Amino acid sequence: MKIAIILPLLFIFSSAIGQTNNKQIDSLMLSIMQKEHVPGLAYAVIKNGTVIQKNTLGKASIPFNVPVTNETVFQLASCSKIYTALLLCKLFDEKIVSPNTTLNELTDSIPEKWKNITILQLAAHQSGIKIADFSKTKTPKEAFNLAKTMPFEFETGENSAYVSSDYWILLHIIEKITGMKYFEAIKKYVLQPLELEHTFVNNPKTGMFTDLDIVPQQAQEYHWFKNENTLRINQMWFGETDYAAGGIYSSIDDMIKVAQVLDNKSFLSQSTYDLISNPVKLKNGKDGNYALALIVRDYENHKIIEHSGGPALADFVKFEKEGYTFIVLTNNRGLFPYLAKLIATFYITGLSKPEPPVEWE
Repeated sequence: MKIAIILPLLFIFSSAIGQTNNKQIDSLMLSIMQKEHVPGLAYAVIKNGTVIQKNTLGKASIPFNVPVTNETVFQLASCSKIYTALLLCKLFDEKIVSPNTTLNELTDSIPEKWKNITILQLAAHQSGIKIADFSKTKTPKEAFNLAKTMPFEFETGENSAYVSSDYWILLHIIEKITGMKYFEAIKKYVLQPLELEHTFVNNPKTGMFTDLDIVPQQAQEYHWFKNENTLRINQMWFGETDYAAGGIYSSIDDMIKVAQVLDNKSFLSQSTYDLISNPVKLKNGKDGNYALALIVRDYENHKIIEHSGGPALADFVKFEKEGYTFIVLTNNRGLFPYLAKLIATFYITGLSKPEPPVEWE
């Protein structure tokens, strides 16, 4: 009899805590949005594959007074690498290519020092190839050829550096081994199987005019110009050569499905999931700074798997041991990426509240 009484009370108590968290998080987000001039925001909290908190706040478009919804599509910028990671893992699982396949096995006419670079080393930012100015390249092949002219900042596998030519090289390699354009490959191997219906690229074509694909329910990006005391439309284009590094737009609902895939491990094999969730070893046997595409590190004595982009158009943080994933999408391009970890303080005991650096303000 006592158990029968206690269980409903526990349910009521946990529900009350959840509702309190919801209200507190919403209040905090709205306060920060006002202070930091963030027009629109979507966030979600996932625990072991279950959504325990989700909300959309503010405006996707200020001129048209359009609210953010679950299907509003935000620019992910560098957080797009999560999708590149899923694509590569599916190519590994389907034996189309392996993590240790070298560039020499995949393509001809490459520099001698490139020949033994593996796909995994590229995906973990370990090639050492200095980043090129890809802004004027129009095709993945052009970007690949430009990368071939770049010097090495360190020997492959001896270090890991985020700012490199790795993902422009990867994009060309992905298109070569699949026989498809990058985003067509993403659709076939990732979006369609997972039923992600609100993830796109906008395919910009620039010249005197900029032509863009129409992205349904796309949020407009903004930036607060402190010196002018003005919020302005501020767009950052990722062309065809940039898609693997940062060209994808996605909704909070689609990003939730990505988090659930990583929680449930139903889409990837254990071996490929391990590539995403553990640092790739350097040649000396020590951990590099990156897993396959994602950052894996210690955060206040918690292992996290994360990536942001924009720098804070998108922020994805997974606390692996605790089973929580925190996702925040915004349409303010100048915000520091700290909101996902701030929301985490409501759920993970002992975390300190993060603050943006003083120099960021």
